[in-house]
Amino acid sequence: MRGRYLLFATLVLVLIGCADSVRAQLVELERGTRVHGLWCFPIMDRPNEWVYIPSQSRLSTDDQGRPNFSFIRYAFNREASDDPGVSISQASGGGILHFLIEYETPQPQIEQAQQQLRERFENDELALIGPLIFNSGRYTLISSILNGEGIQQRHILATGTAPVMEGNRLALSFHMEPEQAMLLMESFQMETPDISIVFDLEFSGITDAYEARVFVDWSQVRQTQSMSAGGTVYFVSADVKAEFDRLVRDNVIRMESVGANADMEALIARIYERLLELMFNPVPPERVPADQRGSLSDALGAMIGQDGLLSSGNTTGFGAHVGYQLKDLRWEGETVLDFNHRDRVARSAYITFNIGDLYDQYGEDSNYFRAVNPGDPTFDQREIQLAVDGDLLPEFEKLVNSVTVTMRKTHAGGDTTLAERVLNERTLLSGEALAPMVYGWRDDVDRIDWLDYEYRTNWSFRGGGRYQTDWVSTNTAMIELYAPFLRQQVQIVPTGVDLAGLGVLAIMINLEYPFFGTRDTQSMVIRSDRPEGDSRIELTLPRDRLEYDYRMTWIMADGSRPQIERSDSTGLIFLDPPPN
Repeated sequence: MRGRYLLFATLVLVLIGCADSVRAQLVELERGTRVHGLWCFPIMDRPNEWVYIPSQSRLSTDDQGRPNFSFIRYAFNREASDDPGVSISQASGGGILHFLIEYETPQPQIEQAQQQLRERFENDELALIGPLIFNSGRYTLISSILNGEGIQQRHILATGTAPVMEGNRLALSFHMEPEQAMLLMESFQMETPDISIVFDLEFSGITDAYEARVFVDWSQVRQTQSMSAGGTVYFVSADVKAEFDRLVRDNVIRMESVGANADMEALIARIYERLLELMFNPVPPERVPADQRGSLSDALGAMIGQDGLLSSGNTTGFGAHVGYQLKDLRWEGETVLDFNHRDRVARSAYITFNIGDLYDQYGEDSNYFRAVNPGDPTFDQREIQLAVDGDLLPEFEKLVNSVTVTMRKTHAGGDTTLAERVLNERTLLSGEALAPMVYGWRDDVDRIDWLDYEYRTNWSFRGGGRYQTDWVSTNTAMIELYAPFLRQQVQIVPTGVDLAGLGVLAIMINLEYPFFGTRDTQSMVIRSDRPEGDSRIELTLPRDRLEYDYRMTWIMADGSRPQIERSDSTGLIFLDPPPN
């Protein structure tokens, strides 16, 4: 275990210490190429240095190469039947499935891909320097057995935060009813067992500049049936793309391309990504209102299935493991979007996993597959792992002083077990924060209830802000820790108005927003004689409060300074002409 903690600490040290290198890994998206089964991209301004997207996922193994996996079917004897004609009755019980997975790329595949890149570009200096480090990641587990709804219906069983570095591990644990455990055991003996996981991993890149403009008529957008419901509608990425296709066909969104663009498909993809930013907010399924969560999960499950959208393996700017909430579109007139500059954008890559032929290799080994009738549970203990979201790690250098995670287990007899982990730069580097929290067996007669526990987090921010969550009840084997705040990009969007011709020298924008008991401010000045496409201001907002205030001041050639003050949450500020 000490070796495992040292490994975790080393990985955290690499990730925190290399925040600048992550930014330096910004890749040239349109220069990406697929060789020997690997998607490879050159790093911006370093054309001889390339990175690759990991190609596969697998079960994690221990130091001796044994898989980190267990499937236990258990049974408890029940009271004898009251029917004197019954001599054999059904015991109670179920199954517990637990395994760890990770994604990786075999070294021979990397070496052959590098050789093919050198041959393709006739450059012996070209080198694949390592895997792409992702900004964030999610996983989705889909199955038709574990959800108990019939083997013909594939649904999302679990979704959450995934590791952002190749080689990091994800722990999953599930409890099943007896019928589900029986079906899963049968499925293990088939060629392709019914347990599949898809990783949705986000990375950053730079697009090419295009001689293109897009015109959006907001009055016509709002009149379309699907866009008339305000912010109450949730889409999946395939539906969003289909809707954009329809708006383009109906001339509600018009595209003008000047000259010859080398890659029209890449241009259209960039346009759609930009429209997505303007019109939708990404929302993880667990944050969708309960009355809409089921239908969204079904739609996502259909996309992620074997014959769904992701079977192509393409990278895209649309995340497939989230829903998209339509913004409350209240804008008037027409917006003009220019694409004559290079943009930093986010793209998603997908890696799939199936449990594979594990049973063929280990089906007779009781260390992995076991059927038991448990007796004395006195010596049982539960280990709760702690997972830190990749987006959170750099915040310990910039914003977060510490996070205290408290675990509370209330046992059947009334006793309480408490455990805490304090996450800061020191404890992350030493590995202390990643040690599991443990509770034992104290009069917990019901083995399923014994898995239940509670946890809460207490956050301390630089500058004095504090935030404590409520107690959260769960029975999962891992606590996923992500920041209670969001990085909100507020886009300053040109509208095509000739501001300089109206006597505007510059526009000053001041934003003020809440942050856990304090108020932060940001400002920007836009000169009318330097139109450089969109500008952006990054805000750090509590997840449950995304509204901010802003003041826009026009600095006029005649010395006057008209201004407006507004509150908003859309993430868009349009550079309109000054008020009369």
